[in-house]
Formats: sequence, structure tokens, C-alpha cells
Amino acid sequence: MNYAISIVLATAILFVPSITAQHARQDAWLSLLLAGAFGALVTYIAVRLALRFPGETVVQYTPRVLGPVLGKLVGFIYVYYYLFVAYFVQREFSELINAAYLSRTPMIVIICVLTLLAVYVLYQGLEVLCRVNTVVLWSMIGAIFLIIMLGIKEVRLEAFLPILENGPGPVILGAVTPGSWFGETTVILMLMPFILATDQPRMVKFNLLAVLVLFLVLEMIVVAAVGQFGAAQAATKLFPTLSLARHVDIPALPIFSRQDAVFMAFWVAGMLFKLTTFFYAGTLGLAQWLNLKDYRPLILPLAVVITALSFQAWVDITELKSFSGEVFPFAISFVQFILTGLILGVAVIRGIRPQPGKGGEV
Repeated sequence: MNYAISIVLATAILFVPSITAQHARQDAWLSLLLAGAFGALVTYIAVRLALRFPGETVVQYTPRVLGPVLGKLVGFIYVYYYLFVAYFVQREFSELINAAYLSRTPMIVIICVLTLLAVYVLYQGLEVLCRVNTVVLWSMIGAIFLIIMLGIKEVRLEAFLPILENGPGPVILGAVTPGSWFGETTVILMLMPFILATDQPRMVKFNLLAVLVLFLVLEMIVVAAVGQFGAAQAATKLFPTLSLARHVDIPALPIFSRQDAVFMAFWVAGMLFKLTTFFYAGTLGLAQWLNLKDYRPLILPLAVVITALSFQAWVDITELKSFSGEVFPFAISFVQFILTGLILGVAVIRGIRPQPGKGGEV
């Protein structure tokens, strides 16, 4: 459950409040309800598919489900999807650090530092990172809760009125981006073989619970951003959550003012976990797609490739934010929902089951 929360929360808290407010305005909180429902549906489909082939990754069983040619093609789409999210995370991380703290540091330096950490973790194995993630995740959620509580006195209820002023259309549009981020929990399609057999039957419950936690946290952030800044101002902010942290001001207790340092400390760790998880999924998937015995020889070459793509794919932070709201959600939702649902449907109709002794490791 913890991994599912971390990989979504780390990036969703950056842009979701402003992107949602751009479309839904004061009804942004309603968009989160629709997004959470969509995320739960996508997660349920993905976990059901993963449980149908508990000893294999999606790259390994798609050729048997869809046929050797189409299955290989779909498997490569999943590989690219995981690497695509990885270099998107790289750019998001570097843009925030560069804009908020290290404005004179070349962006490529920031990207390389995070990537080298991820490379080191992949060579060492994910087990240690997963254990540390539990502490970091709940500390980050605690920090977000603290920031929101310290600023709750400034939330204005009139900022949420009138409800559904422009009908349901803007609410639905506002749900697209957060809904796609919820769907990133489909990384379970690559990780299921490495989850203990005793825990696998409970993965549906764990992942749906993760979506619920994500919904509650993101809902709090959206309500706090719209309630404190107003819908119009929240929609124009590049990093609303960071603005909320910086907005905290308690003259009587200055130690609790400007909590952005606390937020950033845990957020950086969360971004490292997300990058490493998707980079691992993409690297492992490509190794399996190429029928290699070990994924480690691919780590450094792929690290160079995704770093170059991350640096070249977007001109600046404005283009990145527009991409996050207009292109990214539809691209990843195609893989998360359409392709995953297609594979599950075909597997059920054809009655395909895992091959005995087949495993996910390379």
C-alpha cells in the first residue's frame, strides 16, 4: 500500500491543485471525487490482471494473451510508459528545485544528481528503499497535514460558492489529470511477482485503500489551496502546495512559520522513490522484452537516455505544466485503463492462466 501512495503523491501534490482549479474553479474539490472513483476502477483492473499472473510481469505474459506480435508491441508500450513517467518525474523535480531554491544551478546538474541516486539504488536493490519509504511517506503526509492545519484559519468557505456554477462539464475536465495520476498505481503490473505470496491475495484491498488515502490527502490540499488563495489565484500558481507551506505565518510561534523546508525534505525523498520505482519497472521490462538474463547492464544506458529526454522534452516550466494538464493524463490513461483492461478482458475470455514455474525475475 505504501508504495502505491508514494509513487502518486510525490508528483500529484505539485500540479494537481492548480490544474484542477483551472478547469473546475471553486468546484475543484468535486473533481477529486470523480478522480478518486476513476483511480479506484483503474487500480482494481490492474490488480486483478496482476493477480491472474502472480509470478509474471505484464511484459512476460502479454505475448501469450494477445499473440506474439501484438503482445510484444503492447509489452514495449508498457516499457516506454514506465520510462516516460521516469523522465517526466526527473523534469518535475528539477523544475521545482531550480525555480524555488537553486535558480543559478544548471538544470542538467539537478537532474543528474537525482538520477545517479536512483541508479545507485537500482544496483543495490529496492528492498532498502522500500523500507525507508514507509517512514518517509507517513512523515510527508504528517508534514502536509501540519501545513494545512496551521493555515486552516485562513480558509474561506465562500471561496467554494456557488457550487456547480457552470454545470458538471468543468468538474469532469478537472478530474482528468488527478484521475490519471491515481492510475499510476498500475505499476503493480511489474511488481506483483516480487510481493510475498501471502500478501498477494490482499493486494486489491491494499491498493484500493491506497487510492482512498491519496484521495483524502489531495482533497485536503485542493480545499486548502482554493480556500486560502481563491480559485482564480490557485489556478495560476505553479506549485500551490509549496505556496501553502510558505504561506504559514504564526508570529507567536515563529518556529512553525514557513514550513516549506519541512515539506521539501520529505518531498525530495518521495520523488527519489517514485523515479527509482518507475525506472526499475522500465529497465526490468526492457530486459524481459529483450529476453536478457539480468537487467543491470541496462541501467546506465537507460539512465543516460531518460536524462537526455528529460532535459530536451520541454522548453520550460510553463510548457511542462501545460503538458501535465493537456497531454500527460490522456497518454498514461490509455496505458493504465485501455490497454490494461484489454489484456484482462482477453485473458478472461481465453481462460489464460500463468505458466507453471514462470517468474518475474531476470
